[in-house]
Amino acid sequence: MLIKCYLLNFGVVLAIVEVKAQKRCTATLDTSGCILADCQKQCFEKYNGNGLCTGGNVGPFNCVCVYNC
Repeated sequence: MLIKCYLLNFGVVLAIVEVKAQKRCTATLDTSGCILADCQKQCFEKYNGNGLCTGGNVGPFNCVCVYNC
């Protein structure tokens, strides 16, 4: 039983070590306003990424694309 547990733990450690995080990049696609559906579509078509509407309390929202570099 001890050997099976050791092998299981060893396999989990190997799986964790082999995971490589991809670098994430951002690009601002539109600063004059943001319609979420349009932002997501444009981001996916240009960068195969995820488009988000971001902004502060004042002014229009920006379309920002987050994608794997």
